[in-house]
Amino acid sequence: MKEAGIITTLAWRNVWRNKRRTILTFLTIVIGLAMILVMNSIAKGGHDQMIEDAVGINTGHLQIHERGYWNNQTIDYAFRITPALEKALQSDERIEGHCTRVLAGGLLSFRENTAGAFIQGIDPDREPTVTDLHTRILPGGRYLSSSDRTNIIIGEVLAKNIDAEVGSTIAMLSQGFDGSIAAEKLTIVGIFRTGNPEYDRTLLLMPLEQAKQTFTMMNFVHAITVRLTDPDYTDGVKHRLQAADRENMLEVMGWDELMPELVQFIVMDDAGAYIFDLILFMVVAFGILNTIQMSVFERTREFGVMLAIGTRPDQVVKMVLMESFFISLLGILLGVGLGYTISYYFKINPLDYSAYAKEIAVWGVSTTLYPADTTLLNISMTSLVTFILALLFSLFPARRASKLNPIEAIRKL
Repeated sequence: MKEAGIITTLAWRNVWRNKRRTILTFLTIVIGLAMILVMNSIAKGGHDQMIEDAVGINTGHLQIHERGYWNNQTIDYAFRITPALEKALQSDERIEGHCTRVLAGGLLSFRENTAGAFIQGIDPDREPTVTDLHTRILPGGRYLSSSDRTNIIIGEVLAKNIDAEVGSTIAMLSQGFDGSIAAEKLTIVGIFRTGNPEYDRTLLLMPLEQAKQTFTMMNFVHAITVRLTDPDYTDGVKHRLQAADRENMLEVMGWDELMPELVQFIVMDDAGAYIFDLILFMVVAFGILNTIQMSVFERTREFGVMLAIGTRPDQVVKMVLMESFFISLLGILLGVGLGYTISYYFKINPLDYSAYAKEIAVWGVSTTLYPADTTLLNISMTSLVTFILALLFSLFPARRASKLNPIEAIRKL
């Protein structure tokens, strides 16, 4: 204990022998660590917001279909909801809401204009518990109500393509579940803008009961869409719903399977962030290495005297590493404080890219607000990696100091 106390005291004093160099090293660690924390927090918050926006418009965190539907997506793949599946959906507290849907492709016609559409039959009362499309209705229109029958809402671009507006009555032609022709006259009561080009160009929503009648569904449905209280529950709820499918006739898909392009975008973005983090970590590590290396060079005679009077080489190594420990520890604490403060500011004041909404929408991304989200994992991993790199890079000058020849070292000017 006495030896440790002496080494600690000497190391602390040595840290402040050259205050200017020590402070510059502190700043390297603090700024580097803060930048890593802030960039990772903005990336994490932005990705979470992208996921939330994507699942909130139409997809949900989970979807249930008849096995094979997702690869073919035709009206023929439909199923009946079993009591076991309904119980699993109702009893799981991790599920915020769920709704059933009828899905079909169809051809819309208004005057001389025609366009293809993706038709969704939805429950107007339950759909808002899963998606937020009801909040995206343009002025002059409204969302669907439970009393509607042949009233519909459509995407803004789809409405422009057929030159229709709120109040227009359009013709819809499709195929029924039983193979018959499904045709209906539908009245537009609302037009929505999601910011997602695909939805705005093709999506049409009509009341579920009317869709069942129009497409002759006979109590079959094409999908159950599920919204969770937290995206992290996706895998757990997915496994439970799969267990409720005792006949193994259904496919339960998470948002990552439903939107692989979003997953690929996040993975690519993370790859760029990891490269950026690596560069900053190296800057911090070499900054510490430079400080410790210069300190060892300046004290060559001092180390020679210490070794000559009986100081063990391992004690020299411990002292140099202890100096690095103090520098990195203080730098990490200040860096975490600065990084968290900046991240918190961007959490309550998200980066706003609304001015570039049209350019972003080209890539199928409707997210324009990017709040920061600083997690304990982000802080702990960044701090740990910085600390390990600091000690690792300090090991080289420490070992050099311990292997000095006392006589040659004392003679060094």
